Amino acid sequence: MKVDYSKFERDESLYGEVTVKDLDGSEKTIKVELVENEDEEIPEAEKETLEFFIDNYLEYKQFLLKPIFEYYQKCRKMWGAIASDDQKFPEISDINKMYEMVSLYAIAVLDENHYGKRSISLYYNCTWSEEGMGIMVSEFNVVKIGDSGEVW
Repeated sequence: MKVDYSKFERDESLYGEVTVKDLDGSEKTIKVELVENEDEEIPEAEKETLEFFIDNYLEYKQFLLKPIFEYYQKCRKMWGAIASDDQKFPEISDINKMYEMVSLYAIAVLDENHYGKRSISLYYNCTWSEEGMGIMVSEFNVVKIGDSGEVW
């Protein structure tokens, strides 16, 4: 088991932290919420979803690069005329630069019965929005992407 669930705290949901490894070997701590979990025991499906995410973190990161890039381009177009050298909203032509502009800080593991198998919401700090960005994913399919408050 990759997660020490005994360290999770209960409020309306269960909250804790997990650590994932990046390509360069660095570790990143991410806040976790197990949503709609009022049971004393954590459902195995939620454990499996969280551990699947940890095991496949680098694949998720690579998979989400294009949707994040497309979302940023869409936002930039909505903002109108922006100087190409604007620090907050730079023009990006190299898709790999997106991970210099976003940083994953939290994940919500969603109830499989309500949202589908391996459904999670990922929350990012980003340079262009104080609210941040959220992405709901089911398996390896993006369900929704938008401001953090819009995704669940």
